Amino acid sequence: MNLAAFAVRRYQFTLVVFFMLVALGYYAFSNIARQEDPHFEIPIVAVNAVLPGADPVDMEKLVAEPIEDALAGLDDVKKTWSQIEAGVAVVRVEFDWSKDAAKKYDEAIREINTIRPDLPRELRSLDIIKANPGNVNIVQFALVSPRADYRQMYDAADAFKDRLEQVPGVRDADWWGIPEPEIQVALDLARLAQLRIPVARVVDAMRSENTDIPGGAVDVDTRRFNIKATGGYENLDEIANTVVAAANGRIVRLRDVADVRWGFEETAHITRFNGRRAAFVAASQKDGYNIFDVRDALYAEAADFATTLPPDIRLEYGFDQSRNVEKRLGRLTFDLGLAIALVMVTLLPLGLRAAGVVMVSAVVWRRVEEPANRRIRAWAAARLPKPAVAR
Repeated sequence: MNLAAFAVRRYQFTLVVFFMLVALGYYAFSNIARQEDPHFEIPIVAVNAVLPGADPVDMEKLVAEPIEDALAGLDDVKKTWSQIEAGVAVVRVEFDWSKDAAKKYDEAIREINTIRPDLPRELRSLDIIKANPGNVNIVQFALVSPRADYRQMYDAADAFKDRLEQVPGVRDADWWGIPEPEIQVALDLARLAQLRIPVARVVDAMRSENTDIPGGAVDVDTRRFNIKATGGYENLDEIANTVVAAANGRIVRLRDVADVRWGFEETAHITRFNGRRAAFVAASQKDGYNIFDVRDALYAEAADFATTLPPDIRLEYGFDQSRNVEKRLGRLTFDLGLAIALVMVTLLPLGLRAAGVVMVSAVVWRRVEEPANRRIRAWAAARLPKPAVAR
């Protein structure tokens, strides 16, 4: 008795198996991870270097070329290429696609860390990024305010980012649209000239005071203590009280020759949401999570955070990737239902019971009987004598 005959004669068992498969498929469809961009390993690593004030020639000579040489020395490298602009250099390396992408990423990090001391000390940032098609933002919020100052906007955006990062399923959160805060030191050049203090001495004094220096260890009986000279600034008063020199029998502090205050870096871009000044906060999703579950959790956190905002800052909802995923899944469900409906309509003249048997038998035949018949025909063709050909 073959499988098709057994399925027809024991139709009760066939129906039970059929409904079990339907239940299993529904469970898998309901719990499978959903996201717009699929996750797969890409053996490409990008190194982003930022050196403010450097022209493209200096960026190529001082930054891009050492990084390219270091990455090109790794095994299984297919090609490297760079993109250089004023103050920015992006070096990419592509490895053999048959190799482990995670392992190659670790090798690239190790190689860049090895040459890091040889790169310019003034580098603002040196980021090593692994290519990942799923590393995209799934939601974007806007903190809108036409009147709030930069400090309020910065504090709100930073606090919102920290809360979004705690949501299960969130890979990372980030914000942009507000200049970064910085401590600005405005030197009084006339006063420095009067005291005969060079600007370089002021810079060196601030740099040395803001450095943590290990001081070695001290052994006391059976105990050992590590010593470290801490010099990190904690507030503006500590910076203003930095000793820069001794002149005319008295100590000269930074506040005597400079104005120290909080400020913001130079505005490089302007962000707007529906024509209003805004700061954007976005979050990306981890692999293997359901985008709808992560979205609901993010929206719940956003609604709770909105109640803590000052009156002049309003939280708006912007981009939502789950809408595209929902639209595509809806289209898939519609196409599947349409296909089943067309098959049912075609077989209904046979009767409901006969139509169901034909549908199940057709599936079983295509999956089991047809490959078996092909194997039998191939076996027979290989062993039967070939007919003689008249010449």
